[in-house]
Formats: sequence, structure tokens, C-alpha cells
Amino acid sequence: MTLFPATPPAGSAVTSPCGRYRYLAVREFGGPGPVISIGLVNPSTADGEQNDATMRRMVGFARRMDASRLLVWNKFAWRDRDVRALRGVGDPIGPENDRYIEQALRESEIRVVAWGPLAKLPARLHGRWREACAIADRIGAELQCWGRAGDGHPLHPLMLPYELPLKLWERPL
Repeated sequence: MTLFPATPPAGSAVTSPCGRYRYLAVREFGGPGPVISIGLVNPSTADGEQNDATMRRMVGFARRMDASRLLVWNKFAWRDRDVRALRGVGDPIGPENDRYIEQALRESEIRVVAWGPLAKLPARLHGRWREACAIADRIGAELQCWGRAGDGHPLHPLMLPYELPLKLWERPL
């Protein structure tokens, strides 16, 4: 007996016309469960049809929470497999990103942040998390996480056990 069906969830993604930015990735599971949003650092190769390692992990967490829908957003919408590549990008956030962050937070009942520690980001991008949190604050969205890294930022879920419970994210100063 398998825990989950072999059929992958239906998916979609919102990308920029040039394809360099992914603003939102959506996975539909159906059923009456909660809508879950997860905020990460930047998208890699996942799109509306294909999952990368991180998206597969997010799908696993969402299914274990009996989600009906998963909305994945990122602080930076620039698509690259290596977060360090953001260093050389003029606009790593993307012109429409904040709009889709707000949409994901508004449409979800469970809101998780999981972008990992800031160490790999260039210093000029370290404050972006505050802007993402300001969007959450403006609409009254409570943010949760699976734990905090040494710098106080939410742990990235790629290597975390599925059994780890969510808790309210206490933001670093």
C-alpha cells in the first residue's frame, strides 16, 4: 500500500513573458483540506508541469497536511538553480512578484516561510525578507515555519523530516 497516489497533482505556474521570473507555482490536490502557501528564496526549474527537488518536497509536506492546494512563492522570482546567481542579476525580485506574494498569502489558510539562512545571498539582498513580511503584516497573515536557522531565518525544508511540526515564526531583529 502506498501512502500517496502515484499520480502527481495538477499544476500551474505564473511566469514572466520572458520566462526568467516565476512568480507563483500552484499544485492542486483537491478535497476539502486547507490551502497552504510556502515562501522560499528563489525558484529553480519547477514550472507548471515539472517538479524540481524542492517542489517535490513541498508537495510531500502539503500532502501530509491534507492540503487541497499548494501555492509556492519566493522572495526573489528570478529563476536559477544556484541562489548565489542572484548576485549578478539587476532585478532579482521581478516586477510582479509582490503582487503574487500577496495573492498567495491572501488565498491560503496556512502560511509557511522557508527561505533558509541569508548566508548565500549578497548583502544588498539581505533585507528583502522584511519587504515580504511587510506584505504579510499589511493583510494580517500569520507566518509559520518548521524551525529557525542560526541567523533566525526560517529553515529551508529540502532536508527536513516530514514529521517536523510547524510553529509561529519569530522574526530576527
